[in-house]
Amino acid sequence: MQKLTTLTFLLFSLVASSQDQLETIDILSYRVNLEVWEEHDTIEVHELIAAKLLQEVDSFYIDLHGLDNGRGMVVNDLFIRVPVEYQTPISYSHIDHKLWIKSDAQIPLNLEFKIELSFSGVPETGLIIGENKFGKRTFFGDNWPNRAHHWFACVDHPSDKAKVNFLVTYPKKYDVVATGKLVNQGFTEDKNISSYRSEIDLPTKVMVVGIAEFDKKRINHDNSGLFPMTAWVYEDDSKKGFKDMAVAKDVINFFVKNIGAYPFEKLDHVQSTTEFGGMENAGNIFYDENAVTGDETMEALITHEVVHQWFGNSASEADWQHLWLSEGFATYFTDLYWEDKYGTDAMNERLMNERVRVINFSKRYDHPVVDTTYEELIHLLNANSYQKGSWFLHMLRNEVGDASFWTGAKRFYETYKYGNATTADFQSIMKSVSGKDLNLFFNQWLREALHPILLINNDRKCGKNYIEISQEQKSHVFQFNLEVEVLYKDGTSELEVFSISEKKQRIKMKSKKKISGFKYDPNVKLLFEMVEY
Repeated sequence: MQKLTTLTFLLFSLVASSQDQLETIDILSYRVNLEVWEEHDTIEVHELIAAKLLQEVDSFYIDLHGLDNGRGMVVNDLFIRVPVEYQTPISYSHIDHKLWIKSDAQIPLNLEFKIELSFSGVPETGLIIGENKFGKRTFFGDNWPNRAHHWFACVDHPSDKAKVNFLVTYPKKYDVVATGKLVNQGFTEDKNISSYRSEIDLPTKVMVVGIAEFDKKRINHDNSGLFPMTAWVYEDDSKKGFKDMAVAKDVINFFVKNIGAYPFEKLDHVQSTTEFGGMENAGNIFYDENAVTGDETMEALITHEVVHQWFGNSASEADWQHLWLSEGFATYFTDLYWEDKYGTDAMNERLMNERVRVINFSKRYDHPVVDTTYEELIHLLNANSYQKGSWFLHMLRNEVGDASFWTGAKRFYETYKYGNATTADFQSIMKSVSGKDLNLFFNQWLREALHPILLINNDRKCGKNYIEISQEQKSHVFQFNLEVEVLYKDGTSELEVFSISEKKQRIKMKSKKKISGFKYDPNVKLLFEMVEY
């Protein structure tokens, strides 16, 4: 097989790159044969990718991080498998972390073909190779947002979902956990081999392997007969880890009951050593190794990552700017679990803390939740995607009512499970369920920056009470309802609801009794900030 010179290849790659990768190729499945060693960090991969073309092109690319400062992958061989009548010479070149493939004759549209390749190298990231806190060697996939291509060739975007099979060859002292169901185990003279397979279409961000010295313990739950749940903990931490992870039974029971059937083959809770901390990988959640303490403090973390199995892993964002459909949902549904288990006051305490996070973050980054102007994907891991997304859902719940909110959330999941969705898709579902025109609501809270910043004054004239509310934020004027508990000097109180839609509003209050004070948003329903001058 001939490799093109860089100059020749660039001539046709410039033409092909004008067509969006996602509109050109659709990956159907990955089979990743991964081998690791105790003595060094080089990995060897033999991969078989099933795909089809969506446009008439003679070249396309898949993502694979190339050699850069001694780290990255070097391709050894690449072949295309097509039916004999379509066989044609192919060429490939590895440029700017894209593996470009060109065929002399066009591969027919929608014809399933296979890309077979082998490569090796030391991953720069994506597969984190190092030592855990006990000084023992570990290997963990850590793909978010688009780092899977650092250790296997793929279309590294959440909207191109595919099935995956990991066949891992590893030193005998280790255990392996991976995406999918364990389908086979074997061995060679000095190594073991484990094969995991998922027949469910997944985004690459949640396709992983974990290799370490683990102890394992089954966690029983209400649906154990439908899918197993297991704690995977470092041998040196097993007693603490099993204690901390036991609460997962309460978490999974709540969400199966309130969202729907669990979407994957299994659920493993895995202590891990990664670069950026825990990750909600499909069916095998990786938790930062230091989260395991034995003090039973993992409940909120476990809940957040379990929610992702439905929202983010199964029903995934169509593109990165819609990340709040994953992180906002995981944050708010953790609050809902908290409300169910510990009461409304406990949930409100979480919401007030989340509100502070949103306010503080807005002073550094005044962008909307649906952010199309981010500079780097990692920047989307912020309070807009998490806490403001959560607050949006909380306000939406109050806007449409509990029944419509839960019906809409479940319908959204059922409609887009194993697929991809946008913010507009969720809006459409909620509109159909509630019967309300939610365009203004979605626009001002998700597509506009900031939040209401309120300067509130009150006075009394001619025996009448007035309250003046001024919106001080520098951009958009919001429309919202503000609940105010009015406290009177006679010891009584009443709740008033003010409809705010202008930059400044002066409102005459109903009661003529003397006021001793106010409680603004006493039931924790509004994302806003109070200021004084």
